[in-house]
Amino acid sequence: MSFIKDKRGVSEEFTSLPALAIVMAGFAVFLSLMAGVYYSYNENAEMVDKYGIANFVLEEMTMDGSILGDMGVIMAGGIFNLPKFINLTSDDIADISNESGMAGINFSFKLEVKLKGNNFDNVIEKGTGGKNKNAIAASKEVPVYLNDAQVVPGTFTVIVW
Repeated sequence: MSFIKDKRGVSEEFTSLPALAIVMAGFAVFLSLMAGVYYSYNENAEMVDKYGIANFVLEEMTMDGSILGDMGVIMAGGIFNLPKFINLTSDDIADISNESGMAGINFSFKLEVKLKGNNFDNVIEKGTGGKNKNAIAASKEVPVYLNDAQVVPGTFTVIVW
């Protein structure tokens, strides 16, 4: 009798293995999708935290009696003194970072002056790290003192990385 024409009972112990393999492959795909979603959520939550820190630093630097006010960069009424902002050095930024009590937070400043019909760069950056790909920024519209005759609108930005 040949093997093909044998009508006796056949043991079917391993017929569930293909189905089990498909289920396990589906489970692996599900787990990898869940891991990707979890990773993405953590990245977004970290960015939201950094934005909160940037906004906190921005508010701390622009409120009355802040370190920038003590240095004369912010005048009465929250007006930014452009000549004094331009004269800030990297040592001044380091002093601001140390005296602010915000240990472990790296930040830099950017002041954009909005002038009509000028031919020079209106953006002044102070500090390092603003080009970091993980940097988060918070901005605030502020008046900018140019001279005794001119105060123009501007944007003060704090960049945290």
